[in-house]
Amino acid sequence: MRFPILKAIAYGVIIWVVGFIWGSVVFMTPSLKASPAIPYVSSNPAISFPILALWLPLTYVLARTFLKNSPTPEAHGIKLGLIFSELNFILDVIVLVILLKARVTYFAAATVWLGYAMLFVVPWLTGRSLAKALPD
Repeated sequence: MRFPILKAIAYGVIIWVVGFIWGSVVFMTPSLKASPAIPYVSSNPAISFPILALWLPLTYVLARTFLKNSPTPEAHGIKLGLIFSELNFILDVIVLVILLKARVTYFAAATVWLGYAMLFVVPWLTGRSLAKALPD
């Protein structure tokens, strides 16, 4: 079975869009937008912490759906995780930093990098789990 890269990209875009929508809601809500930054952790905790909480189950469900019929779920899980994290980084650079002028300091927050790491690790661990369940 070939690795369905377009499906992986579509799932990665879904994850990013969920985060973007939540960020947009926060920026349209004055009380949430005004939440104080936590230096080096989050520039806006009202955005970053809920996104991490949303992304964890969403990434797991999408990874499990993607990998359930894979003959090599662990290898495909690593590829899927790389696509999820790299795609989200690229979309953040293009949309947030370049188009919305969020500045490169956006990447100075630990929650941003924790999100990218989670987007890699969850599909990989999901693939490992599915690989262990395969008959020998």
